Amino acid sequence: MTNERPTWLKAAYYALATALVVLAVGPALWLLIVAIQPGGTGTSEVAPISEWTGENFVGAAEVGGLWRPLVNSVIVTACQTILNVGLAALAAYPLARMNFRGRNTLFLIVLATLMVPEQVIVVPLFVTISDLGLYDTLLAVFLPFSVTAFGIYLCRQAFLGVPAALEEAARIDGADSLRVWWHVMLPLARPTLATLAVFSIIAAWSNLLWPLIVLQRESNLTLPVAINRLLSVFSTEIRYAYAASLMALVPMVIVYLLMQRWLTRGILAGAVKG
Repeated sequence: MTNERPTWLKAAYYALATALVVLAVGPALWLLIVAIQPGGTGTSEVAPISEWTGENFVGAAEVGGLWRPLVNSVIVTACQTILNVGLAALAAYPLARMNFRGRNTLFLIVLATLMVPEQVIVVPLFVTISDLGLYDTLLAVFLPFSVTAFGIYLCRQAFLGVPAALEEAARIDGADSLRVWWHVMLPLARPTLATLAVFSIIAAWSNLLWPLIVLQRESNLTLPVAINRLLSVFSTEIRYAYAASLMALVPMVIVYLLMQRWLTRGILAGAVKG
């Protein structure tokens, strides 16, 4: 008796895999194709390869004035990522390693916030930011998302996997809770922290809804908002908008390639520890 699958089943698997790849990569590939089309070509047309050009990228940068929004996006992404990783790790430590009344209830409340969509809290969040006098500032963009329930959950699972003997040894040497967190927990949870950093970078870089609401001045716009606003400017040269969108994707691809190893290890670690 052989376990080899029949030919028709293998063909079905390959067809399904190919369809999934096309669905996943197709939109990005079409974005690239339109972005390198010469002027006068419609978005549903494909010019010969000999006519493909990079002029749309130059036009998007010069006409769109995307350099300032690019700097703003870098600032917002860096601040939000650093705060999210640091505060989530700090909040997760007592939930994972300290015994106090109501710990599990508190953790369940934190997890429950994962089920609340961002759109639901936009109005109270906007009122809070306005009352604090932060409207139309970069601080208003990243401060409300400086710590997330998902980050706390991810870090808690990583800290639960640290052997208790290491923590006990540190305390015997005289380390307090903060030093144990810094010198023992954080180094051993680096794959998880890197994973959280990648998720935070992607979320902050591509966030459109909230910056669209709280930002007004041109000098404060982030890259997604600037591209969205300039769509009207690009309506006569829509390939500039495609080129600008593609340029906004490049930093995310670089981040993913640089941190792919950490990302995989962090996700697998969290899955195993449950």
